[in-house]
Amino acid sequence: MPLTLKSPSIGKAHASSTFLCPSCRFRNAIHSLHSHIKSRSGFHARRHPPQRRHASTTAPVTAINAHRELPSPFRELRDSLSSLQNKAAVYVNSSQTQLALRGLESANAVTRMAVLGLNGQQGARRLTRALLADPLSSEAEWEKQLLLKADSEDGKALLLRYREAVDFDQRHPLVKTLSIPSSTLLSHNLEILIQAIPTTSLLANTGDNIFLIPSLEMPNSTTGRTSTILYPVHKALVYAEGLQDIASLSSSESHASSSMVRGVVDAGWTDLQRGTIAEQTLSPINLALAESAIDSFRKSLDKALEYEHAWFGSGLANVSAWLVDGVNVEPSNLKPTLRKLIETISNNAEEAILQERRAKTRQLALSAISASTRESLNQDLTRWAELAHTELREQLNYAFLSRNWKKLAWWKLFWRVDDVSFITADVLQRAWLVEAEKEMIWQSGRIEQAGLGNPAKLSPRKKPIADSGSAAFTIGSRPPPLLISDVVEEYLRAKYPNADPFEGVKRPWSQEISHARSSLIRVTIPSLQADSQRLLFQTISTTVLTSSLSTLLYISASTVSIYEAGAIAAVGFAYSMRRLQKQWGLRKGVWEETIRETGRKVLRGAEDKMKAMVRQGGKRTVDEREEDDRRAAQEGIERVRKALAEFD
Repeated sequence: MPLTLKSPSIGKAHASSTFLCPSCRFRNAIHSLHSHIKSRSGFHARRHPPQRRHASTTAPVTAINAHRELPSPFRELRDSLSSLQNKAAVYVNSSQTQLALRGLESANAVTRMAVLGLNGQQGARRLTRALLADPLSSEAEWEKQLLLKADSEDGKALLLRYREAVDFDQRHPLVKTLSIPSSTLLSHNLEILIQAIPTTSLLANTGDNIFLIPSLEMPNSTTGRTSTILYPVHKALVYAEGLQDIASLSSSESHASSSMVRGVVDAGWTDLQRGTIAEQTLSPINLALAESAIDSFRKSLDKALEYEHAWFGSGLANVSAWLVDGVNVEPSNLKPTLRKLIETISNNAEEAILQERRAKTRQLALSAISASTRESLNQDLTRWAELAHTELREQLNYAFLSRNWKKLAWWKLFWRVDDVSFITADVLQRAWLVEAEKEMIWQSGRIEQAGLGNPAKLSPRKKPIADSGSAAFTIGSRPPPLLISDVVEEYLRAKYPNADPFEGVKRPWSQEISHARSSLIRVTIPSLQADSQRLLFQTISTTVLTSSLSTLLYISASTVSIYEAGAIAAVGFAYSMRRLQKQWGLRKGVWEETIRETGRKVLRGAEDKMKAMVRQGGKRTVDEREEDDRRAAQEGIERVRKALAEFD
């Protein structure tokens, strides 16, 4: 029977048909173990091949940026730009700012270009192919794919990136990615986005944002709608085909310099006026001439001179120089394209702040009330005050001479004592500034209509919560004084827990007269009613007391006649009646003078209040919180410009 050696780590038997020494058996076991591990690794690799991870053309919104070590020259500039994004979020474009921040993360960041074609991508693709094609080599495969018309039928944008092997990826819902071995993209570290722009969007949007911040549309399969994603770039080249697109391109007033946005018009002219890069923002080109020059030079190198004349005559030489202008720089310095992008962000933010301030100033100027309107309202208020004082005097005089008020004569008080509250309240309700209050409501409406009033804000009444660390609530200190309003509010809150918090909102007209009338009814009438009852009780008690005294004297003393005893009762009765007449007349006189004087004070207060409203109302000021936000945003802009000036 042959000897065998079992290896527990392998789990299989290694059989041998001959006799082996112990050392040989050990070496064979180790070799079998290694072979088993290699076979298992190969089997796992065949079952689970390594998956490729393609970089997305646009970063998802949920991506978490890993911490990167920033180049030291750019750290201060990036911090100031990030601070500007936080302080001036409503004045800057967040996607454009993120592009600038991403460009500061490395010394040689990718520069994004956009070649935008009006009403289609075909012309923009032809222009890009002419700019990137190598005339010294034959037509590449990526050039054929770039010119395929079928690639632009779905309306997706096309993104060109550098790669040694041609690769076309259209799985992304936003853009198609074509990786090409272009020396221009490699040497200048460029990415080119090709997209179509309808001319209707140029008419609806003025400025350069539509060129520097193109939008990508992503369809939603569930709702059938499209979502818009912004894709900012550093530079934009706008292609217009024919003279019919010049008007649409010229209608968009671009405020960016020629170093960021440039328009080209394929007019098909054979002889074009040459101009420097800085002199033109709208250049005529002959794309067909440039394409024919490239094709002829590829067929024969002897046509180099003809190619040069045709290339410069087509106008694409200036466009090609503009394309790569400002994208190369020393590692320790800032790229001109990135610098121009940061300057554009700062300038746009400053312009937005200025426009908002102008709009606020214009709004305040339009809402200002003329002096003639104020003077007219002031005269009407003076006239109302004169009529109100006259009404107060005449109506109260009439009320105090009326038959109803005479019911409160002192000698009728014995059977009219319970009618004191009713009669006095009726005087206040019917004769105390009734017409003046109605006219005041009318005047308040006129003030509100003129824009001079201050409408009440519908906000619940909330008591401020005192700071627990303040000196008024420290241990051993004197407690704050108790106010009647605190007691009343606590009582009402406990009695009516479900009361409407908006119940105490002021009405749009002045409430002085109605509040004063209610206060007089609540305060003076109960006091007058109590005085009448007290005086009547004193009169009756004095009369009864003197009558009892006279009766007791007549019964106890036989020498006192009935006339003498009756004289004592008569004296007491006369004294009590005289006292009732005098005291009650004095109380009524005081009450009459009180309501007269209160009416005059109320009228003066209402007149002064409404005149102050006419004099000071309508003068709206700029919101301090908004102005603080604009001031903080302006400080952030100055900080970015200061950090940017260090690279001069």
